Amino acid sequence: MFRPRFGPFVAAVACLALFLAGAPWLSAQALAPAPAPPASGAAPAAASQPTHIVTVTFDYDFGKTPACSAKVTKHCVQQFIAYDISSGANHPTMLFPIPLPANPVGAVKGITRAGPPLEFEPGKHLISVSAMAPDGTHSRRSLCTTWITIPPPAS
Repeated sequence: MFRPRFGPFVAAVACLALFLAGAPWLSAQALAPAPAPPASGAAPAAASQPTHIVTVTFDYDFGKTPACSAKVTKHCVQQFIAYDISSGANHPTMLFPIPLPANPVGAVKGITRAGPPLEFEPGKHLISVSAMAPDGTHSRRSLCTTWITIPPPAS
């Protein structure tokens, strides 16, 4: 019998929308320009763009796909990854990793992580969060997304 390699993650991420009763299930915000230099792996940007800190907040049901542990080492969530998928889910730019919350069991609401200061072009960006397994496979990046708007630099 054929089983998709990463089927459990797809189901778990898709269930997130049900827990928020119609509210956006991934929220992200770009804060005011940050003082620190951009991190490696930052979204492509023109020279001298101000840096911004993107904070993501999302829910996840570890009852569908459990967190990795000493006993559970396959088909589990090792961490989450935030991406900019403005160029399409097949062309992601990794923004930052998101560690698992404490006691990741069942439905966990309000997982929040602020990324490092990153350079962004002004305009709209599609931000995504994906669950990642120890073997590097991950949930579909298009399942948990939200749009943010980066303001133009102040004159």
